[in-house]
Amino acid sequence: MREDVVDALKKCAEALQYGNPRLANAQMGRVLDLAEKETNPKTRRLIRCFAQAVACRAYGLHPKHFSFPSPDLKYNMCQSYGPFYAVGWFISEVVEGKCEVHVIELVKHMDGYKQWASIFLAVDHWGDVTHLRLSFLVQEKVEFSKESEEELIRFAKDCDIELEYKIIAVNSFADIDVSLLEMRDGEFVVVNCMFVFSKMLSEALALEKLLQRVRDVMRVDVMIVVEHDANHNQSDFLLRFDESLRYYSSLFQGDFWYNDYLKAEEYYRYQICNMVACEGSNRVERHQTWAQWKSLLIHYGFSIFNSFIKWENQKYEEWIEDGILLISSAETEKRPAFFFSAWKILTSPSKSSGSNEG
Repeated sequence: MREDVVDALKKCAEALQYGNPRLANAQMGRVLDLAEKETNPKTRRLIRCFAQAVACRAYGLHPKHFSFPSPDLKYNMCQSYGPFYAVGWFISEVVEGKCEVHVIELVKHMDGYKQWASIFLAVDHWGDVTHLRLSFLVQEKVEFSKESEEELIRFAKDCDIELEYKIIAVNSFADIDVSLLEMRDGEFVVVNCMFVFSKMLSEALALEKLLQRVRDVMRVDVMIVVEHDANHNQSDFLLRFDESLRYYSSLFQGDFWYNDYLKAEEYYRYQICNMVACEGSNRVERHQTWAQWKSLLIHYGFSIFNSFIKWENQKYEEWIEDGILLISSAETEKRPAFFFSAWKILTSPSKSSGSNEG
């Protein structure tokens, strides 16, 4: 993004923060004018996303929730969006050599089986797995359609794996009734958390309660955590605005897009608008860096499970640092956009506090 655009956006945010609506309005006009003159379509869309976010903050609009426009969007994410596509391969690695596997998925929304395609894309690489149990912990319960159920069963049959699956509606991940998971002796248990933890930071002690349940009650073998690698959980609005502007500028210019560009833009626009326009419990997009997450998870008695292979996709740059897989776009500087990590239970938590800003 050009320096004049960045300057205009920052001045607009500053004017709003310091209570100068006339200056903010003038700078907004400048931002929109520069957006019209921008020749790069990705940059033009990004400018408009931030302009909308600032406007929402100015008018007190709080976009707290996002619903995917269609079930197929999440399927597209599995097919072409690195984090969703690759997680199945990473699960297949941590269960290597295991016969009975129980994968527990924590998800905010359930739009049919297709969003779990990444798991089955890798299932034929799961080696000795003969029995797979999938438990979907969902905050908005939607049953599988008959067609989706048949497809799910067909995936397992093609891979010669006995399949069980269950959808469990929960009000909060912090208060999971573990008895509903019917934990069984002899199963290798994997908890998969993709872009879930950061959304729990807006609820007091919610993440801490979940981690304690995973550690002390569920006693999982491996917990997979995938998150944005960015510092968007700062209480200072201007610092958060500056960091989000830098992060999404890199993300928009990279290749982290789904098959449907416009729907992908809608998803990112929601994230930007929430972290820029909202405060307090309304701000649910609270991305943190992998170093911050590493510190918090070690604090709660987890240690890194060093078992990651590189995904080897030409669209992305990948490297391993301290046992965590970092991914950036091949088109941008080597600045991580997302991270993959696997964790095992190690010790009781330390007495220092966790990471959560206002």
